[in-house]
Amino acid sequence: MSEQAPVDMVLVEFPGNQFNGSIVTELERLVSEGTIRIRDMLLVSKGADGTIRWAEAEEAEDDRLAELVGEPAGLLAEEDARAIADELEPNSSVGVMLFEHAWAARLAGAIRSADGRLIDWERIPAAAIDQLANFAD
Repeated sequence: MSEQAPVDMVLVEFPGNQFNGSIVTELERLVSEGTIRIRDMLLVSKGADGTIRWAEAEEAEDDRLAELVGEPAGLLAEEDARAIADELEPNSSVGVMLFEHAWAARLAGAIRSADGRLIDWERIPAAAIDQLANFAD
């Protein structure tokens, strides 16, 4: 049985439509190490005149994005691009990525092998941890 892993959606804004591709190197590392598996990716941009463009990873200028995603899961589509574009400032862009925590699937398998049962898994935002740490000081 294939273990299920949590999937996160990350949106990264690039004011001035200044995406230089340096993030791709880190994504390549995370994927190659088996930490994450990218399920889908969408790039949305709004020109200074309000013109909206969007592309899936395989249509991106950087071929490495298509390689990272592989066969897209079809989880992100034109409706998502339109919703994101509605909130986007002119002359900016957003990269949207759905990624699976591959490491968590391996952990879930280990728990199952030890006859354990995962009963809950919740994400605590980094800001909440920072706030709690400040109370402790």
